[in-house]
Amino acid sequence: MTRHVLTGLRPEPLATYLAGLGLVRLIGHADAAATFAWSADGLVVATSVADIAQWLADEYVPTPVLSPWNGGSGFGAKDVEPKKRLARLTQDPSARFDDFRDAVRTADEVIRLGRSAGWISDDGKGDKQRVVQEFRNRCPEVLLPWIDACVVLAADRALFPPLLGTGGNDGRLDFSTTFHLQLLLVLASGSSRARSLALARDLLAGTETERLADAPVGQFDPAGAGGQRSSPFGAAVPLVNPWKYVLLVEGALLFASGASRRHQHAAGRAAMPFTVSYSPDGSVSGAEGEESRGEVWAPVWSRACTFAEIGQLFGEARAAWRGRPARRAVDFYAATRSLGVASGVSEFVRYGLQQRNGLAFVAVPLDRVQVVDKPEVRLAAKIEDWASWIPRGEASRTVGTALRRFERAHLIYARQGDPLSLRELLAALTSLEQAVGRSGRMRDQIPVRRPPSADEFLDVLLRESGLESPELRIAVGIASCAAGRSRSATRTMRQLLLPIDPGDPADRAHRDGRWRDAPVVPGFGVRPLRRVLADVLAWRSRTAAEDEAASEPGAPTFRGVPTFRRGIPVPAGDLHALAVDPGGAAGAPLDEAELDAWLRACLALDWRGAKWRQWTRPEPGGLVPALALLHPLAAGLAASDDSAAPRLALGPDWAVRLGAGQVRGVHIDAVRRLRQAGWDCVPVAPAAAHNGQSVPDQSDSGTAMAAALVPRCRGANAVLARFARKLADDQSAELTETPEHIEELS
Repeated sequence: MTRHVLTGLRPEPLATYLAGLGLVRLIGHADAAATFAWSADGLVVATSVADIAQWLADEYVPTPVLSPWNGGSGFGAKDVEPKKRLARLTQDPSARFDDFRDAVRTADEVIRLGRSAGWISDDGKGDKQRVVQEFRNRCPEVLLPWIDACVVLAADRALFPPLLGTGGNDGRLDFSTTFHLQLLLVLASGSSRARSLALARDLLAGTETERLADAPVGQFDPAGAGGQRSSPFGAAVPLVNPWKYVLLVEGALLFASGASRRHQHAAGRAAMPFTVSYSPDGSVSGAEGEESRGEVWAPVWSRACTFAEIGQLFGEARAAWRGRPARRAVDFYAATRSLGVASGVSEFVRYGLQQRNGLAFVAVPLDRVQVVDKPEVRLAAKIEDWASWIPRGEASRTVGTALRRFERAHLIYARQGDPLSLRELLAALTSLEQAVGRSGRMRDQIPVRRPPSADEFLDVLLRESGLESPELRIAVGIASCAAGRSRSATRTMRQLLLPIDPGDPADRAHRDGRWRDAPVVPGFGVRPLRRVLADVLAWRSRTAAEDEAASEPGAPTFRGVPTFRRGIPVPAGDLHALAVDPGGAAGAPLDEAELDAWLRACLALDWRGAKWRQWTRPEPGGLVPALALLHPLAAGLAASDDSAAPRLALGPDWAVRLGAGQVRGVHIDAVRRLRQAGWDCVPVAPAAAHNGQSVPDQSDSGTAMAAALVPRCRGANAVLARFARKLADDQSAELTETPEHIEELS
């Protein structure tokens, strides 16, 4: 065995990749023990063939490639030059062209039959699908790979794999007749054997000692295709090494559709090996609205494989996501992250067949995708189906924009699989739900989505410890809030901020919920978040009495209004940071954009039954004394050791008064209520320090304080103890307020 490292054959551009596959296919037929692998230095071939370039020049037998269904392929009345090329090939005395002669005779028979039957006109135009079908039925077996690589015959139509254009041609450029031209340059009698050998050595070594042929290379090599603005001096002529074109056509035959895949034609591109619909996402060179035929994902393997193994790889063309062949770029990315591709493939080169040069198409490298196992990508399967129900063609501009954002986030998560891209995907999903809920037409067509359980998603989001932040903890605390005494009668925060009503288990069509004309608490995403949350607290104040009246026997009772009884508690320091209005001064303690992104992500999930999180203990920051007195009441504070005694809670009108800016009055009422529970505390000054932030007695600070009372607070009593003293049962104290005490508490 001789080991050859062919530096001229690499996975990029597509022309050299296909030429490498062509060499694999040809050497593999000649030497069954040969092995092939892609390396950083090029294609590595271990074979008994000592000199590959010499073998190509002297022993290579070309595969017949004919496209009689195309105009300009040599079988039409006006195909003067293509006919001459075919005539030279068939009249060449070399035995290398025996298969060509047989194939051309069959093609001529099909053309004559078509003209006599009327499905081909005198000028060569006719039923393309019928010509392909008849030619495939009659042609020699050696021609089948070319036909199956060019056309997939479905029950009622012909499908064209984008790798070979629209049936073996790109516009007026027919690939088969260009293949014939290059064969004549390097193999036909009368051609220079020395030049053919030198061109083969150039291709394999990546050098250019010989002058290239002035001939079109088509979409396979954008740099050599020529055309307008391809040169500083205007339009450059197309140049190609004839052996590169010959081998790339031979390599394209590995992309022939197999019989098993052809039976999947209902799935469209599923019958085309490693081919999916185009997406502009995941690539710096992609653009929305760009004309494209699709994408080809070229497999690259680093382990030495025989041609039998490589043939099986292309024959199966395994790229499966959720048990189905990949049909979109996002499916293919997910397949490479979830063991959905053949185990021997180390990476894929993602090519887009884009219209970039006038009406011509070129193969643009979009990405190089390493095959790695990222189990967390499987989470996308739990949320992607709902968006697929939205009819893109019927969507309004708002829904279309939100859907486009979701698709972009979906692909990025399938590609990267990291926690931040998962957050963006979930946030985009919530925005899409909002857009659908606001569209009357979409609400009639699209059911309410069933959100997946939050636990598994939160585990992935927190996998990188650096992502835990006050914004995330607050978002989890808000999104996990729920009112109601039973799971079936629960209204979650998602059902408050989005236009969704709880579902009815007895109604199969609306088991997951019903759309509303407007959210219970409107304005999420439009108004400042603190104002929306203050309205949530006001809603809870209005409905808490009814909720508590439905309590089970033995459940605690309250004097006043407790906030949400269910939800994951948020550290007190985070909620005190939320109570500082961001408009008060520069350097607010919370990032508003981060908080919005995390909350949108959390609202896409189902928090009912989610386990409580053991947050890391954040560093205690500055505290707002007035809020410190309110949080224990929001949770329900025991007034005595008697468990049956009513617990003390917020006043029914406090939420409204806070929103109106009456912070001082609410604070004084809270002091009185706390004293009833045995706490010695006094009203504080109208302004208190919080990390240098002023919290004035005005509506903005009251709104922020009301917002901070919505989530459950972890450590509320410990914070209260910093501002008040628990009295013994037999002690009493007068309500006093001294400047010294006020200063101490501040």
